[in-house]
Amino acid sequence: MTSHLTPASPTHLAPSYATPAWLLRGRAGVPGVLSLYAGRLRLVTAGGVVFDAPLGAVERLAFPWYEGSAGLRVTVGGRRHRVSLTRPRGAAFPTDRLLGGGEPGTGDKTGSVAVQSVLDGRGAGRVWRTLLGV
Repeated sequence: MTSHLTPASPTHLAPSYATPAWLLRGRAGVPGVLSLYAGRLRLVTAGGVVFDAPLGAVERLAFPWYEGSAGLRVTVGGRRHRVSLTRPRGAAFPTDRLLGGGEPGTGDKTGSVAVQSVLDGRGAGRVWRTLLGV
């Protein structure tokens, strides 16, 4: 994997981005949030942190052609993860808590992105590809 971020990159200048994502397990999708912050790629679901690793520790990162930029495969610590940036049929949306919903009751969802269609997921995937240099 080639990345524009290096260990020498100042973390305050490193790009940060977060989108809803679904960890694919069989036909089911577990809602969560995929984020990049301070040179670390992280996926969090209601069940906890799925992976959180510096970009240099990501063993493999691919956007398969058949996903149309709306899905990726990430290998961290020898474990492969399939991630969709588009909500699978029947899957729930990530909770406000996961999306960084701001203060409870304020409706402030700064930085969250609502991915409701395949086109939205592909758009998010294009941003991810650019940020990750894939």
